[in-house]
Amino acid sequence: MTTHTLPLRAGIDMGGTGTRIVLLDGEREVVSETVATAWFTTLPQTLRAKALVDKICRLLPNGSSLASLGIGASGPVNNATEIIENNDTLACFSCYPLVAQLREMLAIPVAIDNDAVVAALGEYHLGAGRGSKRMLMVTLGTGIGVALLDNGEPLRSFDGKHPEAGHIPVSSEPVMCYCGLQGCWEMLASRGALQQALENELPDLVWNGSTPAVLTEMKAARPKVADILYKYGHTVGRGLNTLLTLYGPDITVLSGSAAALLPLYQSGLDSALVRADGYAVNNHITHSALGDAAGALGAAILPTLRATR
Repeated sequence: MTTHTLPLRAGIDMGGTGTRIVLLDGEREVVSETVATAWFTTLPQTLRAKALVDKICRLLPNGSSLASLGIGASGPVNNATEIIENNDTLACFSCYPLVAQLREMLAIPVAIDNDAVVAALGEYHLGAGRGSKRMLMVTLGTGIGVALLDNGEPLRSFDGKHPEAGHIPVSSEPVMCYCGLQGCWEMLASRGALQQALENELPDLVWNGSTPAVLTEMKAARPKVADILYKYGHTVGRGLNTLLTLYGPDITVLSGSAAALLPLYQSGLDSALVRADGYAVNNHITHSALGDAAGALGAAILPTLRATR
């Protein structure tokens, strides 16, 4: 059995669909587990912090201890109060002092931030963003997460909050988002939007590891599928064009379950990034190196990063 001489760092990535927990030994992932976020809704609010603690402790190898816990949470997070404010997609962990409860139960440093920020920190320090001066990260998952790191520091709004840049208008389509925007990028370019459009054409489509191969065949055989993928790529590109113009990153990292399909909608994305001479954007776009683990890994190193500021 492996002995861990130093305390391990825990990270939790709280998403609308799944909650991923990891333990790190240095920069090495020791163990991880993903729990359906909906499971926590079956518990009274007063027991949810204890359930998270139990999940972490069950993952902890014999003889090991915890040094810290970091959390990345979907949607708005109040960095002053450390309270998640996302009743739309993460209601089960929102609007109560979860971080304070975890800190009291574990008696270790606990830090929290928006899930897009911690995923970007993971890629910047451990993955595809190493060496970047200004890294943009866009996660195409249940929603759309966006974070910009300038020399490793996340861009904040004037009040210290994380800008919800997944919620920008990209279309005049009469699709209303819970954020209040019509034609919002998240509603039209999330993985969920793509999945729904594809399932309308392919009712038997199953979203798993074989999906890219299945869609590659379907794209070649069925023009309607090819059209859906092209239009999706163009919509992703519409939002990216705005962000690349405003933020001017040296690298853009795409992550999330829809990012794995990038080769299938690349042509649509590229078409949306075409600009006149003198207005071109930096289209150095690459895949996440950490994949779905970016958020939890970034969360795990968050307390250490906060302590060194």
